[in-house]
Amino acid sequence: MTLEEAKKHEKSAESGGEIVFPLETQRDFGRIAAQTAKQVIIQRIREAERDILYSEFKDKENRVVTGSIQQIEGDAVFVNLGKITAMMLPSDQMPNEHYYVGQRIKVFVNGVEETPRGPRVLVSRTHPELVAQLFEQEVPEIQSAAVEICAISREAGSRTKMAVTSNQAGIDPVGSCVGGRGARVQAVLAELGNEKLDIILYDEDTIAFI
Repeated sequence: MTLEEAKKHEKSAESGGEIVFPLETQRDFGRIAAQTAKQVIIQRIREAERDILYSEFKDKENRVVTGSIQQIEGDAVFVNLGKITAMMLPSDQMPNEHYYVGQRIKVFVNGVEETPRGPRVLVSRTHPELVAQLFEQEVPEIQSAAVEICAISREAGSRTKMAVTSNQAGIDPVGSCVGGRGARVQAVLAELGNEKLDIILYDEDTIAFI
C-alpha cells in the first residue's frame, strides 16, 4: 500500500516498513474451504521446492557429477543425482557401454531446464568436456592452472585426442597428465571404458600442431 494509506492505519508508518493486521479467528470454515486452503499451501510448497532444486542444479550445469543409474526405460537411462533424477538420452550414451540399475557413473550435466513438472536435468557420457574434467580431477597441475587443456576432440567410446600446454617453466604437460607409471591417465581411462586416448603438445602454429 502507499505511505498515505498506511498512515491511516498507523500514524508512525514509514516507507519500507510493515503494518500488522490481526487476523480474526474463524471456527466455521467448511470442509471444502479447508481442503482448498490445504491444496493451495501444498502447491506453494511444491513450487518453492522446484525453484530450490532448479537453482541448485543450474549451478552444476556444465560440470561433472557422480550418480547411480536408477532405471532404464527403452533407450533412455535415468541417473539418480541425489535430490533429482537426470535423464541420459541415447545420443549422450557411450556406444560400447552396458548400463545396469545401481551402477555408479560420472556424467557431464549437459543442461538444466525449467518445466511445469519441475526441473529437467540432461546428462551426458559422450561430451568432450567429460574427459577434460576427469583429467582436472586427477591432475593437480591442471587444477592449479600450471597445465592447460587447449583443445580436445572426441569420438565417444572410440578415441579422444587432447592437446595440452604448460604455463609454468619446468613442467612437462604431457607427463603431468600421464602420471607416474601412467596412473593418472589410467584412472581416467577406467572411467571411460578404456577409450583410446592420445595426449599431445599444443602448438599455436597450426602446421606444427597438425
